[in-house]
Amino acid sequence: MTNYNRRNCERVVNDTINRWPQDEIGILDGNCSFNIDYLGYVEVSEPTNSKVCRESFAKLYQEYKTGICDTNPAILWITGYELRIVDKRSKNLILAQTIENIIFCSSTTDFSDQLFYTSRDSYNNRWLCHMIIVTEFSNDRVCKAVGFAFRVCQRRKTIREGIATNTTSTRSIG
Repeated sequence: MTNYNRRNCERVVNDTINRWPQDEIGILDGNCSFNIDYLGYVEVSEPTNSKVCRESFAKLYQEYKTGICDTNPAILWITGYELRIVDKRSKNLILAQTIENIIFCSSTTDFSDQLFYTSRDSYNNRWLCHMIIVTEFSNDRVCKAVGFAFRVCQRRKTIREGIATNTTSTRSIG
């Protein structure tokens, strides 16, 4: 099944900058992961306003640096379907977020280890900005991996909707 998904998404791979091709292959195979510290999330009113997210991140990051707030050493798993944050020690799931609900992902310009993304919390009808400290690689690498996962998700959605459209039109003709 992985090979089928991978073949369908090869066009997505070919039109991206292959700066970290191992991450793109890992996303398609479902085994792309990064070590992170998960700071948590804040509710935001404007999901695409990076200034609001950066200000929130700055407050939380200051608490993180001074030791006021605890972080969860975790692993961020990225696939074409979802982001999963798993506690590194206990292996408990902290967060599972479908890619379709993510609207904005950005790294910060001030520090090379900060990353945040906003997503829709459909249960409570609100926007959340999740804040991450990347511990091993650059925030740019992780941000690009999330962007690639989003493109894979969009490609699958396009294929799915194309098949649904063709099925509908075939039924109306036949």
